Amino acid sequence: MSTRRAYVGDGLPKYKRIQCAGCGKSYSFDDVPPNDGCGGRIDFHLDMDALSASVERREVRKVSGGIWRYFDFLPLRHRENALTLGEGNTPLVRGQRLAEHLGVKNLHLKIETLNPSGSFKDRPICVGVSRAAEDGVSTVAAASSGNAAASMATYAARAGLEAVVLVPEKTPTGKTVHLQTLGAHVFRVKKEKEGVDPTTTLLKEACSEFGWIPVPSFGPFNCFQFEGNKTIGYELSEQMQWVPPDWVLFPTGSGGLMAGTMKGFVEYRQLGFIEEVPRPVVVQPEGCSPIVRAFREKVQPEKIEPWDSNETVAGGLADPFPWDGDAALKYLNDLNGEAVSVPDEKIKEYVLRLASLEGVFAEPSGVAALAGLEALLAEGVIDSADTVVVPITGSGFKDLGLAKTLTGEVPTIRPRTEDLSKHLGAD
Repeated sequence: MSTRRAYVGDGLPKYKRIQCAGCGKSYSFDDVPPNDGCGGRIDFHLDMDALSASVERREVRKVSGGIWRYFDFLPLRHRENALTLGEGNTPLVRGQRLAEHLGVKNLHLKIETLNPSGSFKDRPICVGVSRAAEDGVSTVAAASSGNAAASMATYAARAGLEAVVLVPEKTPTGKTVHLQTLGAHVFRVKKEKEGVDPTTTLLKEACSEFGWIPVPSFGPFNCFQFEGNKTIGYELSEQMQWVPPDWVLFPTGSGGLMAGTMKGFVEYRQLGFIEEVPRPVVVQPEGCSPIVRAFREKVQPEKIEPWDSNETVAGGLADPFPWDGDAALKYLNDLNGEAVSVPDEKIKEYVLRLASLEGVFAEPSGVAALAGLEALLAEGVIDSADTVVVPITGSGFKDLGLAKTLTGEVPTIRPRTEDLSKHLGAD
């Protein structure tokens, strides 16, 4: 009988090296900060020798729960400090009808809309807020009006922490009401200079002056949260019986989802849990595609240029400065990945197609990768026989305004079957 355990356990070393990708400074697990101010992301390198001696594939699958069943792979000191609302362990379903429409045989959808706050952001932000609470801070802060802000406010409420959210001045009221209902202090921030994000600028200054801990979904601001994205790679490996797909297509803004997920796949390969790593695809809207441009122009990862606008219907992907673009670009290069930009009209089309063909209601940012899949199939980059996974990253309830414009007004009729027939187009 095996004597190996499913977990390394509290107190044993998890990391072989913790080092800033920007300045190169090294840290111990106990003294690592969320960021060191240099603008680079602090990267965690697992101690694979220790993990290999203590963790085996079949035992990992037996452990129930969400992302915290991967405690050994995440930057928290003690298991009891993990905050949870049931995040992770999201379904992987066959998209049969959508596959027929696209002309691909094996399409799987990772339904991240079923996380507690409605998006994949719960995975990273849960880890970031958990570590902040474990470190004894009282206030966490973020610069975001979308999924990351909602997630941070959600877990701050769970932890009993103060939450401050800085949003762009023109953020829709529906989004700010959500944040305020969760108990966050929300502030609209005026834009005073072109090419400068006032929310992230103020976030840096406020955290420095007031001692707040930043927990946006940007690795250079908070290295702990970035690690939570890895759990998608872990789960996909297990859900596909240790044979990952040929491709994973990621709707991409700052790059953290793609880079973190691929890090998870790579770590599982290093542990010997899987033999191959899927090829990644970055999909960005044409109105904001800095990583796609950098990939096509063969730019060095640390030299990605910001996009000069963020005009797109996929607001969650409108990140002119891709904070984790360096890591995303590195994985694209190392793993023979691809990158593609898609028009807003195609993104809107797949909001409706995904909902009507598969019963999954997603926001524009959550379906953008499906438009990318269509484009790469048409170009012959992805073969129709390939196995493809697309994470559906955010709920359609995040952007009801767009859904309304795509579906039109609901007719009012008399309680008569002839009225129903008229509107249904029946004979």
